Amino acid sequence: MFEISRRGLIVSLAALPLAGCQSGEKANVRYRVVASFEVDGRAYEATTVMEIHYARLTTSLVGAGGATRLYGEALIADLGGRRTIYILPVQHPPKASLAQVYEYGILSTFGIKNSVGSLTDADFSTLRNVSGRNPFKLHGTTRLPSFVSFTDESDPKTIFEILPSEVGGYVSGAKFTGLYIETTDEPVTRALRDRLSWLRSARDPKIFPRDPRTSRRPYSELPLSHMITAADFFGDGSR
Repeated sequence: MFEISRRGLIVSLAALPLAGCQSGEKANVRYRVVASFEVDGRAYEATTVMEIHYARLTTSLVGAGGATRLYGEALIADLGGRRTIYILPVQHPPKASLAQVYEYGILSTFGIKNSVGSLTDADFSTLRNVSGRNPFKLHGTTRLPSFVSFTDESDPKTIFEILPSEVGGYVSGAKFTGLYIETTDEPVTRALRDRLSWLRSARDPKIFPRDPRTSRRPYSELPLSHMITAADFFGDGSR
């Protein structure tokens, strides 16, 4: 129910200004993404604040449905001064392109089973009143947002993906212990462009590794490094 391509229908709707459609129910959720680690046996948490807007569309290019707008950016986790891990606001399903993650994950984290396009009045009421801190859940899966790092942060071509279960293989003495969603009223985080300055002007996908045009490797078999763009570091409302 939640397996919709990031470049699919819901994203097409989300790209429309929400105020430009005749819409019914709306709900906004401001939340902190909390990544929990152990570093040399000590607990460590890294956070970023994001906000997501949900709306029911009664008139759109494809009829009734739902739309989302996500504000915020990748979480920055500095682990013991040894390496920084960035947790992106997208997921990387096996043998597939990068896809939305919080747009669906916020719903399932707070117990909503319906998809973005079929949220009920009760679902919107739930979203407007969510509170507290819950383990992140992506409906029907164990997947998490994508973890990446760089051999050299000044060079985007040195990006590589890290499996959460294998953090200790990249950062000595570190272990990922969980991802949580916690409601908050703090402002949306804006720190990433100061940390990775090339994101301020990065519009060319060629700043990241790419197969030569003659390559016949299927897109679904590309590593994250070869399909990512600068936009994937931000929610669609913050790009």
